[in-house]
Amino acid sequence: MHPLVDQIERLFLPDLERIASQMQARFPALKFNTWQWPTSVQPEYKDYDLGVECLFPAAAKGAADNVALIIELCFLNSTPRLNGSVVWNHPSGQLEAEFNDYYLTNAEWPEANQETVEELREFFPNLAEAFNSAVERGLPTDAA
Repeated sequence: MHPLVDQIERLFLPDLERIASQMQARFPALKFNTWQWPTSVQPEYKDYDLGVECLFPAAAKGAADNVALIIELCFLNSTPRLNGSVVWNHPSGQLEAEFNDYYLTNAEWPEANQETVEELREFFPNLAEAFNSAVERGLPTDAA
């Protein structure tokens, strides 16, 4: 496994699991999951994600029924890049918060070096708050 993956898991997975546990206790009718896994289909990219998601079982048919806080690593086989975000699933796709919201593609994300990892660690409470707010609201603001 890539050393960045190990570092990111050590830094963020315990917090993601804590968030899932606390939110599950607050909202027992909702479903919270944490995950960590490689996400690339193409071997030349070597991407990896970890995160926490909330599923809304009573969401209206055709409405966004999932919001997730995601930490993403990409290009692990070349120049690794890093980002974190809170986003709703289809059909909304609304972005609640993002570590680097001025980048359009993962190729533009900041390079995953020690400084960037620390910046994301410092920004993480903002992502957690955005996730909590989205769960409390129960739907994207573009659907409100």
